[in-house]
Amino acid sequence: MENVVNQLIAWSKELKVLYVEDDPALREEISLFLSDIFPQIDLASNGEEGLFKLSQNHYHLVITDIRMPIMDGIEMIEKIKELYPKQPILVTSAHNESEYLVKLINLGVSDFITKPLQSKQILNVLHSIVEQIHHEKALNQYKHDLEVANEKLKKFAQMQTKSLDLKSSFLRAYKEALDKATIVSMTNKEGIITDVNENFCKATGYSKEEIVGKTHHFISHPSTSKAVYQDLWQTILAKKTWQGIILNQTKNFTPLYQYTTIVPILDNEGEIIEFIGILQDFTELHNLNEQKSQDNLHLALNVKENELLKHIPFPSVLIDNGLTFQTYNKLFEEIVNNHIDESLLLKLTQQTLHLKELIDFEEMDLFTSIEEIKNNWPYDGDITFKGIIKSIGHMLEVLVRISQYEPNRYMVCIVKQEDFELCCQVQER
Repeated sequence: MENVVNQLIAWSKELKVLYVEDDPALREEISLFLSDIFPQIDLASNGEEGLFKLSQNHYHLVITDIRMPIMDGIEMIEKIKELYPKQPILVTSAHNESEYLVKLINLGVSDFITKPLQSKQILNVLHSIVEQIHHEKALNQYKHDLEVANEKLKKFAQMQTKSLDLKSSFLRAYKEALDKATIVSMTNKEGIITDVNENFCKATGYSKEEIVGKTHHFISHPSTSKAVYQDLWQTILAKKTWQGIILNQTKNFTPLYQYTTIVPILDNEGEIIEFIGILQDFTELHNLNEQKSQDNLHLALNVKENELLKHIPFPSVLIDNGLTFQTYNKLFEEIVNNHIDESLLLKLTQQTLHLKELIDFEEMDLFTSIEEIKNNWPYDGDITFKGIIKSIGHMLEVLVRISQYEPNRYMVCIVKQEDFELCCQVQER
């Protein structure tokens, strides 16, 4: 945790934060906590005040509550997304505000922390957000530096000199400068690679000897559209610079996401001699963005599932096709905790507990998956079995209701006989 905090502080030393919260005590407490990380924390007590401050200043991050007077957090976020679509936003919400989550996700908000706020939870979420901001700033700076280098290179390509030797010497000087910061390749008029720099070899995993003499299709990813290359060649053969994203792959077939600039090099008569390719690799940032999207989606789904299970008045759990327990409510945890087999609770927390380990069934002993049960079930719709749970001091006779929740996941409710009709009503909602 100490490494996370130190890295977070290092990345945040130039970041400005706006914190919007109507509770004065909580606003004061959290702002003091945030001031240990960020150099500037501005405060607002409602959405209207938050919007005004955002119009007067640039903030790298907005942290906001949902329920506030005058203008709540949802309305403020809607207006922010209209005015500043890329503004990073972190929402603090209470457990009873789950009805807003889907709307916030649709607005492009993917970062949430739940109240009561805990320092470890806040630090972990802030680390994820600030890491993304840090990488985007680095990428923008890198693009800017590359654009400056490209402009210099294009100016050089347009220069009219008296001798090809003079032009070649200038080209070598620019190429040496680009070599240090970018991936560079030289290609002849037929598209054959004539030279690559060390960065090119490091990125692809090929040696120079393996690359020279091949075309760029040698490293092209199979999913790259042919239309991309058609547009590329049409542009550079017209003696214009082409820029765009190309998906390549390494020697081990790992995808490479590369922002590519190709500049035609002309002789004294204005004819193409060769092409220089300048590639900027942002594979790591792409992978970070993909992972962050998956993590945020998983977090949002877990919040929704927990809220759903919490409101079901019976022991309830989500299982996979292999009958293994995943997310569950407090009532279900109590059943497992009271089982005569004390090892089941550990298995539940590790998500390795199997349905048949908790409940003895008369009708489904031969089945090992939901699919097998459905294939042998004579009715369409939900599945209901009788079973016995061996609790400490007594045997509990129950009905187990299995309903489809989403593809390959199922909701299981455990009820007594007299409560079965109520369970059915809950599941239909």
